[in-house]
Amino acid sequence: MLAFWLAYVVLWYAARFGALALGAFNNQISLWYPPAGLLFFVLLTFGWRALAPVLLTRWSLGALLWLTTPAPASLSTLLTDHFIAPVIAVAAYLLAALALRAWNAGRIHNNFANPAYAGRFLGAALLGSGLAAGANVARLLYADSIATDQGFQLWLHWLIGDFIGIITVTPLLLVHLSPRLRDWLHKGRWRQPFPPGPRRRRWLWPACFAGLFLILVSLFQALPWVGLSATTPSFLTLFVLLPVAWIAITGGLSVVTVAIFVLDAELALLVGWSGQQEAALYYQLVMIAVALTGLLLGGAIEARDWARARFRDLSRIADDLLWEINADGLITRLIGNLVWNLTPNAGPGWQNNVHAISEEHRQTLNAALRTRRPFREVLLSVHDEAGEVRWLRVNGVPFRDELWRFAGYRGTATDVTTEYHARQVLADYADQLQREVAAQTAELQRINRDLAFNEQRYRAMLAAAPVGMAEVDAEGRCQYVNFPWCVLTGQAATVVLGYSWLDCVHSDQRAEIEHRWRTAANLRAGDGEFQSLADRWLGVHWSTLYDQDGATVIGAIVILNDITDRRLREQENWELAHFDALTQLPNRNLFWDRLEQALRLAGRSQQTVAVLWLDLDGFKAVNDALGHAAGDELLRQVGRRLQATLRESDTAARLGGDEFAVVLTTIARPQDATSVAQKIVARIGQPFTLPQGPAQVSASIGVALYPDHATSAKDLAHRADLAMYAAKQAGKNGWRLWDGDREMDRASA
Repeated sequence: MLAFWLAYVVLWYAARFGALALGAFNNQISLWYPPAGLLFFVLLTFGWRALAPVLLTRWSLGALLWLTTPAPASLSTLLTDHFIAPVIAVAAYLLAALALRAWNAGRIHNNFANPAYAGRFLGAALLGSGLAAGANVARLLYADSIATDQGFQLWLHWLIGDFIGIITVTPLLLVHLSPRLRDWLHKGRWRQPFPPGPRRRRWLWPACFAGLFLILVSLFQALPWVGLSATTPSFLTLFVLLPVAWIAITGGLSVVTVAIFVLDAELALLVGWSGQQEAALYYQLVMIAVALTGLLLGGAIEARDWARARFRDLSRIADDLLWEINADGLITRLIGNLVWNLTPNAGPGWQNNVHAISEEHRQTLNAALRTRRPFREVLLSVHDEAGEVRWLRVNGVPFRDELWRFAGYRGTATDVTTEYHARQVLADYADQLQREVAAQTAELQRINRDLAFNEQRYRAMLAAAPVGMAEVDAEGRCQYVNFPWCVLTGQAATVVLGYSWLDCVHSDQRAEIEHRWRTAANLRAGDGEFQSLADRWLGVHWSTLYDQDGATVIGAIVILNDITDRRLREQENWELAHFDALTQLPNRNLFWDRLEQALRLAGRSQQTVAVLWLDLDGFKAVNDALGHAAGDELLRQVGRRLQATLRESDTAARLGGDEFAVVLTTIARPQDATSVAQKIVARIGQPFTLPQGPAQVSASIGVALYPDHATSAKDLAHRADLAMYAAKQAGKNGWRLWDGDREMDRASA
């Protein structure tokens, strides 16, 4: 590294003072500035690590100029011109170099054959040159070294000079020095400066450069002879682009970078020698044109040569056959090692060389050729030079000419003869093996057929069963459930698996079913009925599973059956049998049942029960006057008024027609029964509003008490009925309490 930086310092000083000798505008700028190219190269190669050596080089120059000046400037001027200004200029180039390094992260560096890299390099060179030129012009304006109106022109010439220095020197160093420098720094060896080429080219390039130099000299010296103006050479020098293009085409990038450097150096020397610095901009544009033409064309030629070399090398060593046919089907090119083993030659049609092709592959190939589409994996056979059959797997794609007309096909052919024969042998062996296996497994298939059929039938029946089925372990956790189980329980399979099947039982019935489940573990089976979380009534039956010894419970099969419809029908039948269809009150059957229950409960607890026998007064008149529909509606409203008057523990029943009965349970004293009778008489006596019109009836009620008046249900109801008739005889719209043969007290209505 020390040797490299010493060499850099020497080259930078030489380039810097050499550029000043060819300066313009009183040596404020140069036709080109090679130190910028050298600086950009080291920043691009080393990045931040090059900052300290570069700044030390620039500062050493400033100190040297300050010491050798007859009248040294002030210390502030020294700091501004020779220490701060170099830092700003170097920072501008470092920014551009770091940007280019970042753009090329993960890509091939210094590859001008890549158009993207070449474009990024030129952009970074322009960015660094513009920033550095701006910093220098700003420094001169600040020091009043130039007038304000000269700032833009000076900035433009400075930018162009630095830009020319970068695009001529940096590519030369990147192409020729960078790979050798990496080996030198990393491996301690130095490669040959130029790779050995053909003998006929060793003298060609020096002769070309000498000839170009003579051309430039002739152009500059021809002015007095042909009467051309002083600006004409800048136009005539554009003819240098022709040999530059020829050098790029024939020599590639490695030669054209040298040619660019030599030509621009010769042009700068001749301009300085001829004293035409006033036309500096014209010659700078010519130098840029030379550099850009050489770089871009050389990169394109380099990319083309690399692609050709890759194709040539790969095709030479490839065992496949690379072929090409024209639009008429004639073979135009055959490449690859396989060509030496096969008989096809360029010229005849490809069909003439085909020995055999299967019908399937023939149809595929004909369809692709007819529609001019690509085809792949077409298998065909040809004869080799020994007359033996060789099988090829052929792939092809169509290509077109410059007018986008179909020009033929090109593709590859792979020798698959060994593979083809191996497949044939394997196919024969496979057939034989298949026959042997079939013979050996026939008995197993016969045995397994029944098992498979039974298993399939079991699974089909299990999946299609209209009942829910689950397999549970010894703890009742579900290991498998079918779809109907999920429907009946209202739980998804993912929720059920791993949890107890009892989780689907309604909480009110969980204890009973769980008790049955635990008890039935020793009885091998069990059943029951419960309401699931999905509000369905389910019948359950389970069979316990034991191990092979029959001593340990390992699980059970649980079957659920939907009995919701049956329960609903039973409930409906029970309601039809025990409730009045018109008023929804208990009918005569349910009345007697509840009366018996009330008497048994009262007998055990020694409490009083009252029976109220009720008959409507004037109902027939309403029925005759307003119709049967009005009568039915009247009866419904009477039932609602009765229910509104009683407690929830009491029972109001319709016995038939306009006859009703009430059971009052657990009354404390007889006055409570007569008080309820009075309320009923008062409530029924109020007018009724019917759809057919207003109506009004009254009620006659008989009251009998247990155990005071009777101890059986039949006798108690009979005495209440007799008391009701006594109420009617007493004038209706009132109640009578049973009092035997004595006179019964009568309450006012």
